[in-house]
Amino acid sequence: MQSLTTALENLLRHLSQEIPAIPGIRVIDIPFPLKDAFDALSWLASQQTYPQFYWQQRNGDEDAAVLGAITRFTSLDQAQRFLRQHPEHADLRIWGLNAFDPSQGNLLLPRLEWRRCGGKATLRLTLFSESSLQHDAIKAREFIATLVSIKPLPGLHLTTTREQHWPDKTGWTQLIELATKTIAEGELDKVVL
Repeated sequence: MQSLTTALENLLRHLSQEIPAIPGIRVIDIPFPLKDAFDALSWLASQQTYPQFYWQQRNGDEDAAVLGAITRFTSLDQAQRFLRQHPEHADLRIWGLNAFDPSQGNLLLPRLEWRRCGGKATLRLTLFSESSLQHDAIKAREFIATLVSIKPLPGLHLTTTREQHWPDKTGWTQLIELATKTIAEGELDKVVL
């Protein structure tokens, strides 16, 4: 993909500039033309670096592919505190998974983030260090050097070998009636079917 190669070259050009040896965050956004048929999932699957995370909004207007982590959080509170400490970067996004136990999340600020919103896309590299952005820029260059070209994902060829419905339609109807009765009686607020 020419767009990806060009965007990565632009990131490397930015990283070759003088970056101060001070703590902080620096965000480098490179516009990413959508004229190429860029497949974010294939790109992620081709990489050997982890963590990897892909997200798509339900209506398909926005999606993101993130790679690598420059800092991690185990709870939403930690992540939100981090974002509040860096108000100058209001568009930073923390990605990952929340757990039912709020202290068991797996959230991250990614090293590299490809994000598409509507008809526009951006490749974002984030530098973060509590001591030296200059040192983190070296790590970022090393990170980019590990990236490989996209290998298309093989197509899925599935065959249904067996199908079973449990409960049957009568049993399902009985469970729905029981669930709505239980909700109406105030014993439950909701039921996930």
